[in-house]
Amino acid sequence: MIARTCHRLRAPGRGISLIEALVAMAVMAFGMLGVVGLQGTLRGNADMSKQRTEAMRIAQERMEDLRNFSVLATTPGSKAYADKVTFAATAVTGYTTNTTYTVSGTVTPVAGTGTHKTLSVDVSWADRAGTTQNVRIVSAMANIAPQLGASMVAPAQGAGGMREPEGRRRGIPPQAKNFGDGTSGFVPPGNPGGVAWRFDNVTGVITSRCTTVVTDNNLLNPTDLTGCGTQKYQAIWGFISFHTTGVAPTAASIIRPTSPINPPAVVAEIVQTAPATAAVPECFHGTDPATPQLFRGYVCAVPVDDTTTPKLAWAGTLRINAASLAPLALGTAAGQRRVCRFRADPTYALADTARPLGNQNLVLTEGPFACDLGTPQVTWQHQP
Repeated sequence: MIARTCHRLRAPGRGISLIEALVAMAVMAFGMLGVVGLQGTLRGNADMSKQRTEAMRIAQERMEDLRNFSVLATTPGSKAYADKVTFAATAVTGYTTNTTYTVSGTVTPVAGTGTHKTLSVDVSWADRAGTTQNVRIVSAMANIAPQLGASMVAPAQGAGGMREPEGRRRGIPPQAKNFGDGTSGFVPPGNPGGVAWRFDNVTGVITSRCTTVVTDNNLLNPTDLTGCGTQKYQAIWGFISFHTTGVAPTAASIIRPTSPINPPAVVAEIVQTAPATAAVPECFHGTDPATPQLFRGYVCAVPVDDTTTPKLAWAGTLRINAASLAPLALGTAAGQRRVCRFRADPTYALADTARPLGNQNLVLTEGPFACDLGTPQVTWQHQP
């Protein structure tokens, strides 16, 4: 009898599934490690971005505080330009971020000029890794009184380099119609005779005095001007304000009066001393003289010629016509009227005036009250 030996057959590929699972787990583990690393990086970057944003806000606040002043010299109770100096690093409180900020500032006067100071503000902090971070912003501030901050848009006193409104000479009344041919036309307010003036836009000189039936400057055209002469004029215009409350005026109230005068028939006039011409100055006034008013506009044309030195110049005085105040009179006593002038130049008499003059403003107040008001002074005695 023959004995048989039986062998159990082994299944091919035994344990392959386990290896695949281990490999998959290893791949997933590496992937999770990458995700964890990415999350850490994103969290760190977000944290740094937040800290840097807060630091920039702190720096900007401190820079604005450095640049903020209301007077130049040290003055109790006021922020002064002279008081803006370097300050040492100090901790900043009141912020909810996960770090502590310190801020310092450097103020450096520009040597030899005195015109301005350079400013820098530094904010530092420790990030999540303990590394010191820093932001810096720089600026400058000029040694100019804040009340002169609008000087770049103030009317020029000469032929300065500032941009001219509508590309024409300052001093031409703003209401004048720009014809687009280098000239402008203007119908003065309140003139019953239909007087019209034609301006040269470059020099501001009134090149001719004409007549027209058109009274609206916006509708005026060159063809509306008739009977034009050859006499040349310089324009001068402004406002007459009224302050007659019985209370001593302040610098603010004399420039911005609140009490109308009745009747407001006061008129401005030009007393011309040169040059000698056949023509005479003429002035026109706005508003109805029968209605109480806070102010009254005026515009005058003063004859000039090409033979003067300087050319097209005149000399004389702008003033309130005393007769137009009747029954009151000019004077410094109770019941009388005093005239003040408010503008950059306190000059009473005008000489060698070879350009148009705008915003030559006067204010009518009561005789006993002084005109010399304001610091810096903004009003001056004008009449009597």
